[in-house]
Amino acid sequence: MRSRRFVDHLIALGLALSFILLTFGVQGCGKRNTQEQAVQDHVERSTKPTRRIAFVMKLVGIPYTNACERGMKQAAKELGIEAEFLGPNVGGDIQQQIAIIEDQISRGVDAIVISPNDSQAVKPVIEKAMKKGVKVFTWDSDAPDSKRIFYVAGADDVGIGVDVIDHIAKDIGGKGKVAVLSGGATAPNLNLHIQGVEKGVKKYPGIQLVKPYCYNDDDQQKAIQQALGILQKHPDLAAFACMNSPAVPGAARALIQAGREGKVVIWGLSLPSENRDYIKSGIVNGLTLWDPAKLTYLTTKLVNDYLDGKKPVNGMEVPNIGRLEVRSDGTIIMPGAVITKENVDQFDF
Repeated sequence: MRSRRFVDHLIALGLALSFILLTFGVQGCGKRNTQEQAVQDHVERSTKPTRRIAFVMKLVGIPYTNACERGMKQAAKELGIEAEFLGPNVGGDIQQQIAIIEDQISRGVDAIVISPNDSQAVKPVIEKAMKKGVKVFTWDSDAPDSKRIFYVAGADDVGIGVDVIDHIAKDIGGKGKVAVLSGGATAPNLNLHIQGVEKGVKKYPGIQLVKPYCYNDDDQQKAIQQALGILQKHPDLAAFACMNSPAVPGAARALIQAGREGKVVIWGLSLPSENRDYIKSGIVNGLTLWDPAKLTYLTTKLVNDYLDGKKPVNGMEVPNIGRLEVRSDGTIIMPGAVITKENVDQFDF
């Protein structure tokens, strides 16, 4: 009996051990498989190439370009790509901008998106990039006779200048002296805005454009000093037509310093966030602009789509942006906005 019980115990113990080994063996094997799969997934993710797009602005560190950078980052996060926002730290520095583009070509990024300080100066480096297989696009400011693929604009560059002078003409009764304040003297988009002002003013024989035009190189302090100089030289000035973002608050502050607020009309292209108080107080009459964050968000998406083989088409609808106008010359225009005292609080950029 004892030996039979002993045998029975051994059999039971053996079965229990077999069950334990089988159970834990299977689990252990499953764990190893899970760990191996995780390692393999990590290796695949780390070796999978990430698309890289470099944005090269005319200038970095001012509110307008900061808004552009936010739009780029938002789109890059949604798309799962790598995007970098670069540019000179001094307004109008053409050579530094070209050096930055050269560096991105050397890095072998997939695409470079440029807002040129000088449309002619960037032509050779754009051609160099395209020859090396780096796709080049422009946004905010164009290099129309270069090898760039397409240009994304927040508005028709000439048409928005016409719009500014139309608004001014209405507010000054169609007559008076108008001073033009702009950014870089070689910036193609800004010069097209000025062409629009010159085109539009032909409709108003009573309006005289003050010469020479003033270029502040995107420096607000310089814009203030230039506006003060114009006010001193032309005490009968009727309006400022401001073609770049720092010019509008620069002109507003000049009017305050000169005690002329409310006596000289200000219209131009600038951010609501920079001018909200000036607009509400009546120092700045209004702005015609696009949302720079949305402009750069849209550009990132369109460039990424192009790299995926999807080209933009006229009339396409983009969520939260609107209907796009795609022209035969590669210009893509998004809807803009007119910003006044009545609606300035609707804009958060």
